This record gives sequence, structure tokens and C-alpha cells, in this order.
Amino acid sequence: MYSLTIPALGVLAIIVLYVWPGVASTGSKARRKLPPGPPRLPFVGSLFHLPKGHDWLVYEQWGKKYGGDLVHIDVLGSNIFVVNSAKAANELFEKRSSKYSDRPSLTALTQLLGFDWTLVFCPYGDRFRAFRKGFHTYLSPDAVKDYRHIERKSIHRLLCNLAEKPEEFTGHLRHMAGAIILAIAFGIDVKAENDPHVETAEKGLQTVTAGSTTRAAMYDFFPILMRIPSWIPGAGFKKEANSLRRFPRAMLEDPMQATREAMAEGRATSSVASAMLAKLESQSTLKSEIDVETVCALQIFFLAMTTHPEIQRQAQSEIDAIIGQDRLPDWDDETSLPYVGALVKEVLRWRIVTPLGVYHRLIEDDVYGEYFLPAGSTVVGNIWAITHDEAVYPDPMSFKPERFLESTVDFPEMVFGFGRRICPGRHLALESLWLGVASILATYDISKAVDENGREIEPVDDCVSGIVAYPLPFKCSIQPRSAVTERLAVAPLVWNN
Repeated sequence: MYSLTIPALGVLAIIVLYVWPGVASTGSKARRKLPPGPPRLPFVGSLFHLPKGHDWLVYEQWGKKYGGDLVHIDVLGSNIFVVNSAKAANELFEKRSSKYSDRPSLTALTQLLGFDWTLVFCPYGDRFRAFRKGFHTYLSPDAVKDYRHIERKSIHRLLCNLAEKPEEFTGHLRHMAGAIILAIAFGIDVKAENDPHVETAEKGLQTVTAGSTTRAAMYDFFPILMRIPSWIPGAGFKKEANSLRRFPRAMLEDPMQATREAMAEGRATSSVASAMLAKLESQSTLKSEIDVETVCALQIFFLAMTTHPEIQRQAQSEIDAIIGQDRLPDWDDETSLPYVGALVKEVLRWRIVTPLGVYHRLIEDDVYGEYFLPAGSTVVGNIWAITHDEAVYPDPMSFKPERFLESTVDFPEMVFGFGRRICPGRHLALESLWLGVASILATYDISKAVDENGREIEPVDDCVSGIVAYPLPFKCSIQPRSAVTERLAVAPLVWNN
């Protein structure tokens, strides 16, 4: 959830005038039993108890402190419920998905910043269902196998880039993920470096982060602020949003225009965009989501390998025993490499890319156990708390791939979301992540970087606080495992399509 403070008394006064009539009119519902939560004051509720960053950690502690699957937060009369257990998440988001699949207004991201075209923020309804059905055609488990030649090419380019400029590994990961998505979605073969589409996607991710800040949150809770000029104290985010909103629009329009031009000239390759445009009579916009899951998860993988060399060696030993060093891993090897598979699952559990997912909106009154949940409430799935439940994942803060080798521990698919709002691109993300991890382990050693005095540099283990909690920059050493694996990494691509 967004951290929230009041930036100016002028804005607070406007909010009071806007919200107070609604608060005063809901007395009958307010008397019904709500879940426990942090202390509340008259009118402002729990406003001054809200976290100022890394909200998922605070909500996890609140769940333990107040002793319930749900935590209730009252922010100036707006009800927010945080789901901290797998039991409650399954009951509400899965079994009652028809009630919990809507989105809150997310005014800052959709209206101010221009992400209204994305499926992830789309309100639940006919439009959402139609596009989700269309995406399933192209992103089902069977369908994504048709894109393996694209993934192989992009991951091979990643291995080559790591050999040339290992210190720029984060940029190489972004390029790889962008290349896969742009090729599949739009049929675009990105440039080897400084590709404008990849750079636009990165600016778009930065814009999402800006839309998750304290100032942005004010517009989500109080859409009336949209009517307030940007010169009023506390409303300056509108000016910042005006300078950023070109990036979300360019993320869609630039590659779509490239696809249309390629189709008109008869040089378009097979892609989701070309297929959908060919079927539609009108130039309807394709609702495309740039997949940040893969690149962020691979950054987390590099962090985990930097700090856990013994785990890296165990995974490499498995690869050497099964595959050897005369070729790169491929998907046919996946079942023969159980430890590598467990490592990938632990990467996704250990540091959650989207620890609070994207918020849900309850479309009608509901009851969970003894508690009443009123329609219109925001419901937040605390994926972090669920995947760090000590009862399911003992010693949850430690990186332990072996936990997924036990038959009693299942992979938590909620890392990709819940119910009908689960990420439609998860199968593609898992495929790309597995092959990327296996290929890097087969060819490179990852370790701590050293300074000019030869002393090891401890990597930064922290993340951005926002919808996407991607790791903060850290240094590591990336070296070929041997002369043999170095040649393998930079050799011409020999995979079969």
C-alpha cells in the first residue's frame, strides 16, 4: 500500500469538506464489527500510523500483533483490509473472486500518469474479460512454447553481454526482458544496445514507481484533488505527472506504430499485436503489459548468488553432472535439474517483486468469519507475509532452495497475483526465468565484488518501496567459470528452434 501523510493544511481542509459528508452517512455500517487494526482517531482514522516505506513489513507485523488473517485500516473514512494469510487469500481472492476482482480507482497511475490502457489496472468487467481471454490465447502454457526461439536468442545475447561488460549486468537483464516482450508482443527485433523501445519501457517502470509515492497516493484516496491547480501547496505532483505521462503512452503507441508500419509494408513477423490487429476491423489498442517480473527476479537471483556461494556451487554441480560443459541448458533438461528448479522458486519467494500485488476492490458487502467487509473497500493481498509465514516456510528470511524439494511445500503462485487478476504472462515469465538462471549458472561464477584494496564489498540488500520492489543497485563480480564455459557463452547460437 502507499504510504500516506498530509503534505499541506490547505489540501487537508479540502479533503475534510469532501470526505466528511460520506463519513457521517455511513454510521450504520460503521457499527458492524470490522477486523482489528492499528489505533484510530476520530475522522482521520489510522492516518498517522501508516508506514512510510516497505509497507508490507509493517502490515506483516500488524497481522501478528493484532492476531488475525485480516487487518483493518481506516484512512479518513476509507476502509482498507490487508490480507496476511494464505487461508484468507484463498477464501477471498480465489473462492469469492467475483467479488474481489475489481480495482480501486488508482487515479494517479491511470488518469494522471496515463496507464489506463494496461490490463493490470483495468476495472473488472466486460472489457477486462475480453482482453484477458485474448491474452490467454497467446500466453497459455502451450502457446508460450512457440516463443522459445525468441527466449533462447535473447538469453544468449545476455550471456554474450555479460562476457563483454559484466559490471553492467542490470542493464543487460533489462535489455533481455525487453527484447523478449517486444519480439513476442510486437514482432520487434531490438537493437543490441540503446534500443529506444527498451529505454521507453524502463522510463515507464520509473513512472510506475513515481505513481506509488506519498504524493501520488493523495489522488487515489481523494480524486477531487484532480480539480485542484498544481500551484496549491501539496498538489505539485500534477506538474510532475504531466512531464511523465508521455512514457506510459509511448510504451504502447511506439511499438504499435512500428507493427502497423511493418504490416503495411509486408515485413511484419508473427506477433500478438499483428495477429490481433489483423482480426480487428478497427485500430483497437492492444493492452500490453511490459513484464517486469523476469528482470527483477533475475536481479534478485544475482543478489542471492552473490551472498550464497555454497548454493550456487550446488546448482552448478547439478548442471555439470547432468549436462556437462559442452552445451547450454534447455527446457528439455528442466525435469533433470530439480535443484535448479527449486532455486528459481526460492528466488521468487525470498524477495517478492510485487510484495503487495496490485490492490483489489470489493464490489459488494461481504462477511469473513465474524467480520464485516463493506462494498467499495480496498483489499490488499500481502504476498510478502504469506510467502514468509514461518509455519509454511521455516526460517523464511533465509535463502533455502531445498525447501521446494520437499513434497509438502508447494510453489506459491500468488507471487504472480490472485484469482482472476493473476498475471496472464506468468507462464512466459517462469520459462524465461528458468532458462536464464540455468544458462547463467552453467557459464558464470557470481561473487562479491572487491574494492581497490582487495576487500569484499557487501552487496546492498534492499529494494525500492512501491508497487514493484525492484532491488536497489548493488555490485557483484561476474566471471566465466572456465575458458570452456566462456567459449560456450559467446559461441554462435546452436539451439534448435
